[in-house]
Amino acid sequence: MPGLLVHGASGIGKTMIARNLSRRYAPEYDPASGITRTPLLLLQAPPAPDERRFYLHILASVGAPATALSARAQNVASLEVRVVALLRDLGLRMIMIDEVHNLLAGTHREQRRFLNVLRYLSNELEVSLVCLGVSEAVDAIRGDIQLARRLDEHHLPNWRDDAEFSDMIQTLIAAMPLEKKSNLKVKSLKQILALTGGVTSRIFALIKDLAIDAIVTGEECITDDAIAKWTPVWSRHANAHRRLEKSGV
Repeated sequence: MPGLLVHGASGIGKTMIARNLSRRYAPEYDPASGITRTPLLLLQAPPAPDERRFYLHILASVGAPATALSARAQNVASLEVRVVALLRDLGLRMIMIDEVHNLLAGTHREQRRFLNVLRYLSNELEVSLVCLGVSEAVDAIRGDIQLARRLDEHHLPNWRDDAEFSDMIQTLIAAMPLEKKSNLKVKSLKQILALTGGVTSRIFALIKDLAIDAIVTGEECITDDAIAKWTPVWSRHANAHRRLEKSGV
């Protein structure tokens, strides 16, 4: 089955995309068969490439936790059979695995075994596999040539100084509960890029922070001056810490 590997910087929006798709294709109960059809299953890769933990996580995600199973029934082989049977009954079409770069936390042998599991599930269930992670995820997936060959790679780049970025900022500001319109200059847009590195989560945090300040001060709009004076939260903490060190606290 064809698949996809989506990779980009942390905070660029990969998980948000995956969650939006998961909500769009949410499970639906079929009263005729008495089965909840689940076209898309969104999972997070375990902190380390552990097959047993991954199978247990799948069971919990579909509402079939393995807590009632005997110790013998919780070995990898038994869990594999149970997971495949359950997922086949759900009418699954796609498996999305977020944070796939967690594979790199294991040894080369553990990584290969886990990648074999992903390829096996895709083949056995005839479902598409979508993996998401930071750029290191590419190295993780390429550990299995057969799996990498069937996954098209798509890189999510950081935002750049272009019309698309300008439209996104205007849309984001318009969504803020401000009474006045914010008319920002091109210089301010460049400043936002410089402060955030073009990372989506940082851009959202900056606009939200500025909107809160605008409401508190009564300005009711985001101004060029406010952007020029804004500093990231981590920078403020660093400055406060340096002041405390100088004062001997």
